[in-house]
Amino acid sequence: MRIISGAYKRRILKSPLTEEIRPTSDRAKETLFNILVNDFDFENLICLDLFCGSGNLGLECISRGAFLSFFVDRDTGLVEKNIRLLGVENKANIIRSDAIAFLDKPVNKHFDLIFCDPPYSYEFYDELIEKISLLKSILILEHSNKFIHSDHFEKFVYLKKKIGTVNFTFFDFGVKNN
Repeated sequence: MRIISGAYKRRILKSPLTEEIRPTSDRAKETLFNILVNDFDFENLICLDLFCGSGNLGLECISRGAFLSFFVDRDTGLVEKNIRLLGVENKANIIRSDAIAFLDKPVNKHFDLIFCDPPYSYEFYDELIEKISLLKSILILEHSNKFIHSDHFEKFVYLKKKIGTVNFTFFDFGVKNN
């Protein structure tokens, strides 16, 4: 697992030693960011990496010039190691929390991009997407083939992309069309 582009290009990140964390592969991440770079200038963005695990996606944003990335997970040990490894403590805000509990609290920041990579067995997708929709941001949700979102959210989907076994659904909750 490595940083694909930017200031920390080719830097190797610490990978999980457990099967419980499933980091986005380099191939899937590279394709994802090739899509995003067409619509976003990462310079000075504020990003949120929910279910961050290793912090792979939020750290890629920092490498590409993001002002700040928030990393939320129940276990933040691995992302803390990767942030120290890159020396980007001043661009990272780590929150040890369940994603839903984090989203239930008032957020005083606007997030330009939200990455969300819950476990494939996650059962609360609709609640999660509903809470994220209130943040009026772009959501990139990583999920398995079995994921089906509520019809209520279909009007917000602007792209679906499958890369190997990884699926990304892009939601626009009021950003690109304003």
